[in-house]
Amino acid sequence: MRRRTAVLVLIVLLAAAVAPVRPQQENPAPGVNQAQDILDRAIAALGGPQFLHVQDVTRRGRLYSFDRGQLASPGDRFVDYVKFPGKERFEIGKDGKIVYLNDNEQGWELDRQGIREMTPEQIEDFQKSNRRDLDYLLRFRVHREKMGLYYMGREFLDNRRVHLVELVDEDNQSLTLVVDAESYLPVQLRYHQRDPLTGQRAQVADHYAKYITVQGIKTPMHLARQRNGLRTFEAHLTEVQYNAPLLDNLFTRASLEERWQKVK
Repeated sequence: MRRRTAVLVLIVLLAAAVAPVRPQQENPAPGVNQAQDILDRAIAALGGPQFLHVQDVTRRGRLYSFDRGQLASPGDRFVDYVKFPGKERFEIGKDGKIVYLNDNEQGWELDRQGIREMTPEQIEDFQKSNRRDLDYLLRFRVHREKMGLYYMGREFLDNRRVHLVELVDEDNQSLTLVVDAESYLPVQLRYHQRDPLTGQRAQVADHYAKYITVQGIKTPMHLARQRNGLRTFEAHLTEVQYNAPLLDNLFTRASLEERWQKVK
């Protein structure tokens, strides 16, 4: 009996020794696959390839500012020209007498006093804001940067169920994308922002609502921002155009000098 048992044990050991060794599969962290799936669905809901291939966008509407959550302006007309990945021209007023213009690491302002260069702090603020912009984030960063994706679960927001996906970049900066659980359209983007005056970190939430289809792309016509739960601005869009195309000379100081000659 003992000899038979020993023989069986020897056979098992030999079989294990000659069996092919299979490489261990690296399992993704819990929630990564689900986070990636939700992100892919969100991009598809926005228009898929048509959304991703946008080169520039022009938005027109009215901008409302708030002070401590209370409406502080009657609503200024604005035109916002954006050419990806780092050019923006924001004009305020019926005749565009106030202009904020950024071209990556350059920036200028135009107002009733004339033209002046933006400070390094203003340019840095623009670049940080650009990196947190929903369009820039989904069109460029998630495909070109190494970002960690984490599924944070579901919650109710404005009486509807939403998914929460956290995106963490190589600088350990975190953004939370909030996606409608039925349409998969983004409804919020949450992040922390440091107050330049107090140095304290504030919870910021950008809101996207009233989607319509423009040139095959789902487009939010109501944009808003909250800071620590208080509204800071709202934008109600009246017109959006993609791939105009916008020329590079629209984002130069020379273009502001030309505008200044007309409005001064």
